Amino acid sequence: MDMILFNQIGASITTLLGLMGFLAPKLAMKFTGLSSSTKEGSSEFRATFGGLFIALGLFPLWIGNPQGYLLVGLAWIATGIGRAVSIVADSCFTSKNVLAVFFESGIGCLLILGNCSIL
Repeated sequence: MDMILFNQIGASITTLLGLMGFLAPKLAMKFTGLSSSTKEGSSEFRATFGGLFIALGLFPLWIGNPQGYLLVGLAWIATGIGRAVSIVADSCFTSKNVLAVFFESGIGCLLILGNCSIL
């Protein structure tokens, strides 16, 4: 399998999740299991889960530089590590959190595997 495909899949998933957060924050809230009780909460979904993820996914697709994909992969791996630490440190062991660790780490691994030649 062509390794560039790993890059494109990982960056595309990142972009699609960002579009969901930006265009449909209530759907993103349901997807993440979070809720917002304030208007600022909805803004946070559009900004962080939306705009940030869109930029994070589109930038490496746009520039086509392996280091851009690698950075996105490392960001996903760091997210998975942060969630795994939270599961232990914050006693947040739920099936949704465990699944999220595998999801986030999986996307990160796709992007890192797609760039093994520069490591």
